Amino acid sequence: MPTPIRLAEPADLDQIVQLRMRLFDDATEMNGVGPDEAILKVTVDYFRQSFDKDDCKTWVAFVDQHVVAVGSLAVFCRPPYPGNLAGKDAYLLNMYTLPEYRRRGYAQAILKEAMQYAQQQGFGKIWLHATADGQPVYAGAGFAPSADYMEWSVH
Repeated sequence: MPTPIRLAEPADLDQIVQLRMRLFDDATEMNGVGPDEAILKVTVDYFRQSFDKDDCKTWVAFVDQHVVAVGSLAVFCRPPYPGNLAGKDAYLLNMYTLPEYRRRGYAQAILKEAMQYAQQQGFGKIWLHATADGQPVYAGAGFAPSADYMEWSVH
């Protein structure tokens, strides 16, 4: 049975934001900074606007009509460079799976969709910052570590 992954829709907004706040809650243990009302508000605004733009794409995995995992590609343009004539790259972020749904392939399936999208759009690279738990997922998909982050060359 294929993993139920699709591009996020406006009806998913509340669940996407809830998972992002859970991501921040988990990160609080690492850096002592967690979500507050201000970040909640701007996060809602950001993802609400992203449905009408091409500068951020979000994929969701769902089980029984509930989003259980999420991941986003924030697209940015910079001056073209050798190997990337369009100058488009993407940053992978917001990768989060509810703890009770981890190790079932949802993150890998979302990552695969994001990588295929990047390839279809002619992006030069996808880059990211990975947690220790996330590194094997990205390395297994072909991302190579660098001094500060991991990146995957689309070509």
